[in-house]
Amino acid sequence: MLSFSMMKTARPARVFVAIFISLVIVHLLFAAGFGGNIKLPTFSSLSPTTTPATAKAATGHGIPEKIWHTAKEIHVTDKQQEWLDSWIAVNPSMRQELLTDRSSENFVRSHYQATRPDIVDVYEQLSIPILRADLLRYLIILAEGGYWSDLDVSCEKKVAEWIPAEYRNSEIDLVVGLEFDFEYRGPNVEIASQFCNWVFMAPPSSRSLQITVDNIVANLTQIAVKNGVDVRDITMDMLPQDVVNITGPKIMTLSILDGLSKLLGRTVDDRDFHGIKRPKLIGDVLIMPGVSFAAMQNGFPDDQGDQLVTHHYEGSWKLADAEAKDRKKQGGGN
Repeated sequence: MLSFSMMKTARPARVFVAIFISLVIVHLLFAAGFGGNIKLPTFSSLSPTTTPATAKAATGHGIPEKIWHTAKEIHVTDKQQEWLDSWIAVNPSMRQELLTDRSSENFVRSHYQATRPDIVDVYEQLSIPILRADLLRYLIILAEGGYWSDLDVSCEKKVAEWIPAEYRNSEIDLVVGLEFDFEYRGPNVEIASQFCNWVFMAPPSSRSLQITVDNIVANLTQIAVKNGVDVRDITMDMLPQDVVNITGPKIMTLSILDGLSKLLGRTVDDRDFHGIKRPKLIGDVLIMPGVSFAAMQNGFPDDQGDQLVTHHYEGSWKLADAEAKDRKKQGGGN
């Protein structure tokens, strides 16, 4: 009887002999001319037919399935937590990250200090919360890609179903939805329509978001210079236009359309997307109809597909903006 130690030695020897005999037989067959139609296995043919998908391969369009939010601190209200939880409840495999004021500064430094210190300088100096919050959302998605959502937005439909099948393998630079959908007003008149910025999504290094960030940084720098102050000392009263035009959805809209106009070599405006009933790809920007991200703003239309999110309108910045406008009116009357 073989002992356990002898079996461990003898068994590999037998396997080696069997392999050797098999190789000899195959060699003899080829030598005799019987191997013409025999295909020996290779490492590639023995490998799995699929390989682990990268983030881009998994989604086709290259947008990572990660939802981003920011808050002053890690603790949010019960309502906000409910809305945050809706994203994972509807999309169980989705990753989710909430950045606080402190972790946001670390994020911006780590992603931009080496290549764009001017962005870091402007961001860290900003003292007006809404301006800082607007800029931050663009910086996050520009750096890592994914889905952006304000704290007061809940998810109503799986994100994997947001982009129509015909566009899922397209090269998409940005996905935005119409907040205001207006007709073309004519040449030399600012575009009336506006994309919302409480929800949008993009792959990393989005061309459209880079243009938006560059325009915002330039605007804030100019405001500071005009008023003879540092960026940190900018006040709401110094803003020449509404917040939406400085860092919000209007400057984002104008930046996106300016970028598309340069990309396509023609003017891109309301005429390209007013009244759309389903998502429309213009250049590399996918524009969603009003019902998708701003159903209430657009009167809950029933001919534009599904409502993808609900915006619960908890934003507090509008009060400060309104107060600044009142002060300007009073000052102008003196």
